[in-house]
Amino acid sequence: MSDIGRNDPCPCGSGKKYKRCCLAKDAPAPGAWTTGERDSALASLMRFARRAELDGDRAAAEVTFWGKRLEGMTPAEAREAMDFEQSRVGFHEWLVFDCPLHGGGTIVERFLARAGGGLRSGERRYLERMRLSHLRPYEVQAVRRDEGLDLLDLWANKRVRVCERLATRQLVQWDILAARVILGPEGNPVLDGSPYLYPPRGKELILRFLRRLGRSLRGKLPRADEATFFKSIGMAFHDLWLELVARRPPPTLMTAERDEVVLCRAVFDVHDRAALEAALANHPELEHEDDGSYAWLAEKADEAGFRRGFGTFVFQKRRLVLETVSRQRAERGRALLEAAAGSAVAYRATRSESVQRALERPARRARPEDDVPPEAAAEIVQAFYERHYRAWLDEPLPALDGRTPREAANLKSARPKVIALLKDMENLSARERLEGRPAYDFGWMWGQLGLERSG
Repeated sequence: MSDIGRNDPCPCGSGKKYKRCCLAKDAPAPGAWTTGERDSALASLMRFARRAELDGDRAAAEVTFWGKRLEGMTPAEAREAMDFEQSRVGFHEWLVFDCPLHGGGTIVERFLARAGGGLRSGERRYLERMRLSHLRPYEVQAVRRDEGLDLLDLWANKRVRVCERLATRQLVQWDILAARVILGPEGNPVLDGSPYLYPPRGKELILRFLRRLGRSLRGKLPRADEATFFKSIGMAFHDLWLELVARRPPPTLMTAERDEVVLCRAVFDVHDRAALEAALANHPELEHEDDGSYAWLAEKADEAGFRRGFGTFVFQKRRLVLETVSRQRAERGRALLEAAAGSAVAYRATRSESVQRALERPARRARPEDDVPPEAAAEIVQAFYERHYRAWLDEPLPALDGRTPREAANLKSARPKVIALLKDMENLSARERLEGRPAYDFGWMWGQLGLERSG
């Protein structure tokens, strides 16, 4: 990366020119620090923060950081919220680098004033850099494995390229972060501290929340001083993390008919196998599969030639089982079967199970004959994804107010929602790829919808 010019925006994200921020007279002098110096500086700073003279400031900080969030919680819920590792780390970072003390300044500034003379030069330089840091929101635009990240500063709408190694093995495209970006030991922007990671769908909520805070603090802070603004609201990023990640309830999955997804098995006793087979084979909504089951499909195909699936009828000894994903489909399937097969079957019972409970149930140990080679499994998954997402473009979606993605992409007012959906799907796919699972490439879809693949 080229050297930073004096009049360029400062890479630390303050919104000021480099010469008036990290190159200014009161900023740390250029120079490197080692990993050991960074770690020892942080250890000394945290020991200083535990001094008895700061007990009152720490107690006040806990109320500021936790107070409103803990209101309405039971004691058990409050303990659980405060016990998250991210919460503990986030609190202590905010406490030493951002939280204002009763007598003015921050803990890191008081530590440097009192003990800075006894620090090694690298330790002092590192703490001076972190003294200027603050959390701010970023979107991951690209991940360069073992090299760094291309980030979009969501507040300033500016791009910044950071040098980073470890995070490139944990983050994927379109992740949303609240992170500290500082000038590293070699003068390039780097990530430091413990960032908060949010899902892509949280982007607009986070920005709306931050803008609302900005309006509420207008007149109380110096104009255009972004660093002071973000330092003053640092605890808000933790609140957002609790709401969007740690304490977020599992999403309610819905079928295309907008019914809750529930795993259902409707069981029928078979009285006349031959008559039942004939009824199934002649029904326009049922298609015989190679394994002997019958796929229950929409009677008519869509424009792409795809027939939506509603469930599967499977023979099990003297019974027929309908496997589907909603109670409403189970009822419709029962009506379809009884109308087609008559007295050849007799309804027995329907069992249902939530998706969450099914995921929590121990997996059945696979038999050797059940194993599918990874290459074959990947091909099956890719074929399914290809059929599904080619049809998805012309599927009316509740998230798009009943419009299809293709229709919504042509409307200026609805286009941001389509982009958000694509980013969310790409983010999930990238994380599956990172974890070594088969993942789908959505690259073609941007062009199909006439959308720019950018932030």
